[in-house]
Amino acid sequence: MNKPKLSRNEILLILVCIVFLAGFLIVTFFRASFHSFDVGVNVWIPSIQSNTLTIINEGFAVVFDTTSLALVSSVIAAYLFIKNHRAESLLLLGAMGGDALIVSAVKTLIHSPRPMNGLVADSGFSFPSGHTAGSAVFCGCLAFFAWQHWRSTRTRASVGIGVTAVTSAVGFSRVYMNVHWFSDVLGAGLLGVFWLSFATLLFQLLKDTGKFESERFRAISMPLFVVCIVVAVFVVVYSFAWLTNFPSLDR
Repeated sequence: MNKPKLSRNEILLILVCIVFLAGFLIVTFFRASFHSFDVGVNVWIPSIQSNTLTIINEGFAVVFDTTSLALVSSVIAAYLFIKNHRAESLLLLGAMGGDALIVSAVKTLIHSPRPMNGLVADSGFSFPSGHTAGSAVFCGCLAFFAWQHWRSTRTRASVGIGVTAVTSAVGFSRVYMNVHWFSDVLGAGLLGVFWLSFATLLFQLLKDTGKFESERFRAISMPLFVVCIVVAVFVVVYSFAWLTNFPSLDR
């Protein structure tokens, strides 16, 4: 039996995965080379800070925090699941959950300290930026869903530009608040695009081979959905409890 050939989009996704994973690994292993630039950007940022910009960037920090994204993703995934878009629901939850795990693991392995002049007392390690990676994956998933319905090249391009703009704004906000180095944001962007591409590639391959139409998928989709939602709720509850005990710290 002949195996189905990869589509042009799937081949493109594979190339994107390879390029952005390679980029992330290069930034990770050669972070020391970015030190002078990181410091230069960190020292320059206070010259453009203002009350208005600070309020706006604090807003980005709240909206694209891990807790906020977990909550919003759960609500959207629940809606998709109820509307019988089970595969899309699990894609969103799996992509966001995987992103959170990868970012947490890399932070623990790298142990990179944050800048000392942050506008807020942010805790945890610096590399990579969880806000940036999370926004890339979350917005990218929503764009992927939109592209399934909107076939117009102009519309798709507009959605892509919007995702890029939002993710860039989030990344800038982390540098602006001096809670991350520039290389943290760069690495997170590369990691986010890699993971998003990998997740959507896996989704597309399973879809093209009819896995989502099988009885087996229908049988396991509900348990998988429940587990993902329980984990997301745990993250939200734990985060709120943590903030209650340490109100002065912004994660």
